[in-house]
Amino acid sequence: MIEKILTDYVTFIRNFEALLKDKYKQNINPCSFSSDFFERKGTINGIEYWFHGSGCTAKKDGVVYEYDSTINEIKFSQWKFSEFIRTHPEYHKLNYSEDYIEYELYQLINEGILEWLTIEGIEGTPFGCVFMTYRIIQESLLF
Repeated sequence: MIEKILTDYVTFIRNFEALLKDKYKQNINPCSFSSDFFERKGTINGIEYWFHGSGCTAKKDGVVYEYDSTINEIKFSQWKFSEFIRTHPEYHKLNYSEDYIEYELYQLINEGILEWLTIEGIEGTPFGCVFMTYRIIQESLLF
């Protein structure tokens, strides 16, 4: 089921990005051109969005899609994906624990759909942190 949920998550993000590319006549990732061509916060086709750093939060009908992006790659933390599940009217009924979601995402790493992206040493923090982030490497395996 997590693979289906991830497919829905990625499909929404790609459709949202396509809307922005079409509206602003750009063929690159919206995270790359958001500050140059449009406000970093807005609404398109009923989707509220705001770009922040290397990421975006999009919200439609109460469902939260939060992700980070580089060039054409989607990255997300377990928390961001859990928020999508928690706010989704169908998926929140599954009552998945964070541990279960993390375990299932790990299985997708084993299948070659995801991989870890480790971010170390965030500038300006007085301590050493490692944040585990997933990145999608085989979107074609989801569809």
